[in-house]
Amino acid sequence: MDGFNLKPIQSAVPTIKIENGKYKIIRRMYFSRMMDFFVTEFFEALSQGHYIWKCGVCNKYFLMTTAHKQLYCSTVNKEYGVPCSYVAKHPEITKRKMKKQKKSDSPYYVLWNRRYSSIRQNKSLGKYSKAVSSKAKKIIDMKFERAQFDFDYAENNYEDEMNLEKIYEEAMKE
Repeated sequence: MDGFNLKPIQSAVPTIKIENGKYKIIRRMYFSRMMDFFVTEFFEALSQGHYIWKCGVCNKYFLMTTAHKQLYCSTVNKEYGVPCSYVAKHPEITKRKMKKQKKSDSPYYVLWNRRYSSIRQNKSLGKYSKAVSSKAKKIIDMKFERAQFDFDYAENNYEDEMNLEKIYEEAMKE
């Protein structure tokens, strides 16, 4: 590998991509070295608001996607077979007490909070009845709780199932 350069050498080519019948202009980039790719990706992530943090369980660095103080990464820890965020909540696994992460610092809480605010606002505007709104709140609470312990669900389905339209459809069925 040829050294480290903070000014990566790349060539960017604008490209038109058709997606779902709509045209998008994207940027296709070519790199002469792999290190140039990593440096570019890292600085792109930083410019998008992500920042680097060290996990308190596995001591590996990860890019945080929210502005909340997420203390532990959500990748599966090879030693325990569950994500580090789960390991931190259960001291019986590590045989030591970990610093407790606030509920509001969870990346899943941000989406839950947005949905809760929308449901409350729709109820006050009279779009949905009290009964439907209370059922919708129970549904998002259940989905949030499931995301806390079912890591496959949290990673793959949680965001899709927290769609407001789907929540109201489910609330009106019951």
